[in-house]
Amino acid sequence: MDFLHWLRLLVAAILASELFIRLPLGQTIRTASLAAGKSQRLLRSKRISDHWKERMLPRYAMTIGTNSVVFFALLCLAITPVVLVGLTDPAGIKAWLAGLMSAGDLIGLFVLSLGYIALRVRLLRG
Repeated sequence: MDFLHWLRLLVAAILASELFIRLPLGQTIRTASLAAGKSQRLLRSKRISDHWKERMLPRYAMTIGTNSVVFFALLCLAITPVVLVGLTDPAGIKAWLAGLMSAGDLIGLFVLSLGYIALRVRLLRG
């Protein structure tokens, strides 16, 4: 692979990493998890009436469902830079995406992202 390919991978890794850091992925997961925990406690409780359970469970289900869709949308948004960087590939977007399915590119993207995040954290703390 050539230098420009790795440069494109680096740019894609940096942009995607920044989005992963900045998007509220963790909060979305926490909100869904809290609703799941509440619904589990609600169902197990013998002190809460079935009527109240019937009223609350759809609300918890809606919270879990909504946050699941939002989480998926945020993940799609976070990987968008990887696709957009592929538009600069002279071989075309199809070749870029096919290349990303190779073990070397996947590992490279992963290592570059982790390296960037580690460097970013170190610089911000130091």
